[in-house]
Amino acid sequence: MLLSYFIGALPHFLAYFAGAVGLALAFMVLYVRITPHPEFALIRQGNSAAAVQLVGTFLGFAIPVALVIAHSVSAIDMLLWGAVAALIQALVFFAIARLLFRAIEDRISKGCTASGIFVGGIGLGMGILQAACMVP
Repeated sequence: MLLSYFIGALPHFLAYFAGAVGLALAFMVLYVRITPHPEFALIRQGNSAAAVQLVGTFLGFAIPVALVIAHSVSAIDMLLWGAVAALIQALVFFAIARLLFRAIEDRISKGCTASGIFVGGIGLGMGILQAACMVP
């Protein structure tokens, strides 16, 4: 009985997991392209500010996607809400870097950990808020 349930549920798990990983990869590729500083190169150089900023933003994306996976009615539903989560994170960065603190990009590039914590923390907080709003 348990084995047949597992075998029946496995394709759904794989579909959702593959969709979530695809969303995560697409988000990371797009996000690092819209930010003016090269996060991965900075992280390779030991820039903690870039690492904290990117990880916080990624968690701010992943938390709503995880909640949507738990409550979505289909994989397509999850993908659509995941796209919304990605868009929100991009808008959060835009609001911070273009409207509130225009020098924050340079500060992150120069290794200002406080700036990285701020951007990553705001991204994480906004992700938690949007996760709460995505539950029907």
